[in-house]
Amino acid sequence: MLDAIEILVSSGAVYAAHLPARAAFEASLYLEWILVSDSEKKATYYYVSNLRQERLWASRAIQGTPESSDFADAMKDLNFDIHQNRPSLSKEAQQHIAEVNRILSQPELTKVDKDFDKQRGKRKHDLEWHTLVGAKSIRKIAEILHRIPEYDLFYSKGSQVTHSASYKDHIKFVGRGFHFKPIRHLDGINVLLNFTVSLALRTYQMTLRYYRPGELQAFSRQYAGEWREPFLKMKSVKYNF
Repeated sequence: MLDAIEILVSSGAVYAAHLPARAAFEASLYLEWILVSDSEKKATYYYVSNLRQERLWASRAIQGTPESSDFADAMKDLNFDIHQNRPSLSKEAQQHIAEVNRILSQPELTKVDKDFDKQRGKRKHDLEWHTLVGAKSIRKIAEILHRIPEYDLFYSKGSQVTHSASYKDHIKFVGRGFHFKPIRHLDGINVLLNFTVSLALRTYQMTLRYYRPGELQAFSRQYAGEWREPFLKMKSVKYNF
């Protein structure tokens, strides 16, 4: 996500860069929340959730399964047959499901897999993995980690961009007329980059503290010697749209 932000910002697409910035924040929250407590349990639920998604998609590729029928019905308007150009797809999907089930047959994973089934009940889709281990939403994770200011100030902005929720991001009314903002511009670049750099530093530092604490001093020295000055001197851009 940091790489995507760098590529977009370098091309002047600051507005679009809010999407990977939002995803980076979410990844940072997940990582910190997993590491801060009950790490093995949370990581296991995350892992099993991924395996269950793999199994679901494989089931959609096996002709005759309920998942395949539901998927075909959802895709009917596209007039697209996933088996036409890949006749072996159904067999490959069966093999993949067998491998997923083999992994999930391990006692510590079977228990979690069954818990997903239990909590799902009659719903059509699984609950989010973090819901099963103490956090019903991304905001709740941010609250537990005391990161609500980041969530309210920046994640919300990223969500607005992601879901095209604000016309003001694209149109500015002036008197009785209006102007379209350009597709690429640098408006808000300082806020975006300040958030992104702070997020990256916090996340890397947190990961080192958990896995390689002996490298923390070297990390701090590199920040002080190479990164701090350009970070503190980051320029802002003001437009008169």
